[in-house]
Amino acid sequence: MGDGTNLKIYKSKKIQISISLLYPIVVFLILNLAPLLHSWLLPAIVSIGFCLLWGNLRYLFFSTLLMWITSVPIWWLFIERSREGDGAEIFISSLPFIIVAFVFVVLLPEILLVLVRNKYFLK
Repeated sequence: MGDGTNLKIYKSKKIQISISLLYPIVVFLILNLAPLLHSWLLPAIVSIGFCLLWGNLRYLFFSTLLMWITSVPIWWLFIERSREGDGAEIFISSLPFIIVAFVFVVLLPEILLVLVRNKYFLK
C-alpha cells in the first residue's frame, strides 16, 4: 500500500465524495439499530472503517458535518419523536453534552486515526 499503486481510493475525488456521503447514511442506520445493538462494538468498527477510507481530514469533516446536519435531526424528528417515552426530550436536553462528548470520544480519535494513517501509509 505504501508504494502508491493501490491508492486509487484515496486519490479519486468521486470515490472520496461517495464515502463521505455514505457515512451519514450508515450513522442513521446505526442510530435506528441502537436499541438492538446493546454494544458499542459495531459503531466503533464502522467509525474505524471510515477512518481508513477517508482520504484526508477535509472528507472527515465534510462527512461529520453532513451527519450532524442530516442524520441526527432526521433520526430525532422521525424516529425518536414517534416512539413512546421521553427519549426525544432526553436527547434534546442532553444535546450540548452529547456534542462535547462526541468531539472528545469520536471526532478527536477519528482525526488522529486519519492523520496517523496518512502519515505512515500514504507517504
